[in-house]
Amino acid sequence: MTPDTRPAKPGELCTRGRQAITVIPTEQFGDVGHCGIEGAGLRPIVPCPWCGTEEPHFEPWGGPARCPDYTLRPPAQEQP
Repeated sequence: MTPDTRPAKPGELCTRGRQAITVIPTEQFGDVGHCGIEGAGLRPIVPCPWCGTEEPHFEPWGGPARCPDYTLRPPAQEQP
C-alpha cells in the first residue's frame, strides 16, 4: 500500500462489484476500491450493484468499463 491508500472496510467494493481490499483516493473519481484480483474487469458482477443492469459495462472500444454510477458503496449499502 502507498501512504494515500487505506484498507477497505466491509461493503466497500471495487469497480467490478467485488469486496475491495484497498481503497485508493483519486482526483478524477474520488475513492476507488481495488479487489486485488488480476483481470477482475473481465469478470464483472451482474446485476450491476450500482445501476442494476444485467449486462456488463463496456467502453466504446469494447474494453470493460466501470459503471457510470460507481461509488465506493452501492446505494443499497450506503450508511446514513
